[in-house]
Amino acid sequence: MGWLCIAGALALLLALYVFMTAPDPRRRARDLPLLYAHRGLHGADATENGLEAFERACRVKLGIEFDVRFTRDGEVVVFHDDELERMFGSPGRVDELTLAELGAIPLPDGGFVPTLDEVLSLVDGRVPLLIEIKNCRRIARLCAAVREKLRNYSGAYAVESFNPLALRWFRRRAREVLRGQLVAHQEEYMGVTGAVAAFLLSSLLTNCLSRPDFVAYDLNMARDFSIRVQRKVYRSKLAAWTVRTRAALNWLMRTGQSAILEIEIGKDPISVLEGERYV
Repeated sequence: MGWLCIAGALALLLALYVFMTAPDPRRRARDLPLLYAHRGLHGADATENGLEAFERACRVKLGIEFDVRFTRDGEVVVFHDDELERMFGSPGRVDELTLAELGAIPLPDGGFVPTLDEVLSLVDGRVPLLIEIKNCRRIARLCAAVREKLRNYSGAYAVESFNPLALRWFRRRAREVLRGQLVAHQEEYMGVTGAVAAFLLSSLLTNCLSRPDFVAYDLNMARDFSIRVQRKVYRSKLAAWTVRTRAALNWLMRTGQSAILEIEIGKDPISVLEGERYV
């Protein structure tokens, strides 16, 4: 009798795990492009998430992954960090500045932080886009603003986020948009959220909220249980970041996964991209 109770409890836990971590059953992301340039094809003369980095990716027909967030006045800009320090060497946060104030600070390559509208206009459907919606206190408003700007965009795109509530917003209000759940190791969430939430997020147990079309994971998690289950049990579409070696790229290609590449002009560890077609 005791063994039956244990077996029943284990079966219940397994069923709960399957329910919590399952992706969207429609498998719409099978044709997700194989390669994306992480924050554009950037290098010494082309700053990450800048228009020059995006134009370079377009010229070699490489998909583009980039980040969007709000300014203080509610404009959607393409910028990775919450804070200004790494990119500009000055204190403060992006959401503390208006678009005009942010636009007065040049990027290292001489350009300026672009708006989402400017990026969409530049790319104009030439390559697929993978748009990361950054976590913020106004996440629903940011999702709505991004969706509105994409409404008349004719090129291929998908959205992704670490915040399952962002993907839940798209699941409920813009179900036609491909959505990807970003995931990292548990320690990466600490400081942003508590230990329990960090465990749930890193284990993909919040998929019950987002029901993602694909999972974009830290390449260092490739052997983790949660990623193995997504790949071998659910056969989910996966994308790995950040890919910097030929060996990693070859493995991802063999296993049918997408790669989000970190490639620097003149220091490319993978291949010479100029003139090649990848998507």
